Amino acid sequence: MSPVARDSGVRVGVMALEDSCRVDFAALRAERRAKVFSGMESAGIDALILGGAGNVHYVCGARLLGRAGVLPFAPVCGVVRSTGRVHLLSTWDEGVPPEIEREDLYPLSWNPVNLMASVAAIPGLRESRRIGTDGLTATSGAMIALLASGAEVVDGGAVLEGCRRVKTDAEITCLEVAAAISESALSALAAALRPGISERELLGVYSEHVARLGAPVPPSESVCFVTSGAGALRHVASDRVVGDGELVVLAPGALYAGYEAGLARTVVAGSSGSGSLGERCAAGMDALVGACRAGAVGADLYQAWEGVGLGPASVVLAHGLGLGAEPPVIGLGRGRDAVLEEGMVLSVQSWVVEEGVGGCLQRETVVIGAGGPVVLTRYRRS
Repeated sequence: MSPVARDSGVRVGVMALEDSCRVDFAALRAERRAKVFSGMESAGIDALILGGAGNVHYVCGARLLGRAGVLPFAPVCGVVRSTGRVHLLSTWDEGVPPEIEREDLYPLSWNPVNLMASVAAIPGLRESRRIGTDGLTATSGAMIALLASGAEVVDGGAVLEGCRRVKTDAEITCLEVAAAISESALSALAAALRPGISERELLGVYSEHVARLGAPVPPSESVCFVTSGAGALRHVASDRVVGDGELVVLAPGALYAGYEAGLARTVVAGSSGSGSLGERCAAGMDALVGACRAGAVGADLYQAWEGVGLGPASVVLAHGLGLGAEPPVIGLGRGRDAVLEEGMVLSVQSWVVEEGVGGCLQRETVVIGAGGPVVLTRYRRS
């Protein structure tokens, strides 16, 4: 099959999945907003001032610009419980859902005083007694406190974390589509892998492929890297050329409607043979996935990992997944008390190193189902 025909077939397959898993995005946004307002009521929070990209997208559903780097906290989104309205920092309404009207938008200003004045003009905000926020800078905290005289500023991130933890059926569907795009990208990477190709060339193959499938903004550049001789898990592609017989991690991810899924496999370039390393890595993954059950805690994943004789984990074993990386983080001594609930989604990974050989990575996207773990990424692990 020619490359053009193969690419066309994959795109048709992903589009068929989208059609069979049709999402009512208006209903999805309404469901998320209802969870947020319910969470605010339970926490006694009158208004939220949000700046985290995942939290903003969860509340408003607006299409966000892809960007590199980390930005300081800014009041990007305001939520007022008394009015039931969501307000967004935007100078245009392109990509803004219709339920957020133009009157709900407030303009960007490089002058923080002018910006906070626009936020203060949001109906119902000045009357709020408890204002929650998911981040602060040295000056924004004081400015938020001045928005409503005498109002208490509290942690609003915990409310959003609680709302985002358990995924709805529509959210799971979005993750399934993202997983399908990731698996398609893995096939493209595996087909392109050969001795003499560089990591950056492989990254270009990945970027071009997911763009053809309608997902041009990748979650990260942590996509492909040689692990031969590695002691630690390296994430960023370089100009390093792949040698014959070297172990190469292929770890594509993809976004669909803001939801991220991904997987990882370790492949031998050219000559075959990873020996017992691949078997040990697979055993670790099987143990971790088996421990992903409703009612389990993070300590159960630690116990499962150590129970197959792999010793202390040198990387994170699992973390929440949804609108990007989410809590909990389990691994490196963290998250032992984290409770796994039905409907949570985790990125689970097994990383095993053998001296003189290199490292082997496997990663899956896993849903905590009623009857046990459900692996959304079904790409073969041979």
